[in-house]
Amino acid sequence: MLQERQLKGKGTCWTLRLWSAAVISILLLSTCFIMSCVVTYQFMMDHPNRRLYELHTYHSSLTCFSEGTMVSEKMWGCCPNHWKSFGSSCYFVSTTENFWSISEQNCIQMGAHLVVINTEAEQNFITQQLNESLPYFLGLSDPQGNGKWQWIDNTPFSQNVRFWHPHEPNLPEERCVAIVYWNPSKWGWNDVFCDHQHNSICEMKKIYL
Repeated sequence: MLQERQLKGKGTCWTLRLWSAAVISILLLSTCFIMSCVVTYQFMMDHPNRRLYELHTYHSSLTCFSEGTMVSEKMWGCCPNHWKSFGSSCYFVSTTENFWSISEQNCIQMGAHLVVINTEAEQNFITQQLNESLPYFLGLSDPQGNGKWQWIDNTPFSQNVRFWHPHEPNLPEERCVAIVYWNPSKWGWNDVFCDHQHNSICEMKKIYL
């Protein structure tokens, strides 16, 4: 009987140890999971705040637009005041004439770059903001003058997305691009000299909150 009780006691003790180990493992895993969630949440919260902080050095205030209704979606897309919103970007039309390189630097100083046009809808939206009597620099150039056009943000230059005026580009010395209004073709791209002074268009990605 004594031996039997001792065996039962050992069995009970072993079972308790197994259960204790299991409970401790579950608690540890739960803690790790909770901590990972906290870290992920904190990163997600900090990321837009960093962008807001960075843009605050260039812009005093933002205008935000409701862009989603689902819980899983971003609810607000924000652009600096006086910038235009379209798709996932914000646009600013400069009324100051400068060389292409200086225009790009001015965009960079506002947390942006010269505009990169990817679709006809985007171009149509942009041209609605422009003065038909003025040319505007785009973020498109051919630095070597060999016909290898490239966008300022390294977006691949697609032959399917181009809006050149007829017979343009036409001179290898004209290594930058402006969007201009000509009759009868209306708005289109024209290769121009980079050291001529034109207005320009800046683009930045929206901030989502």
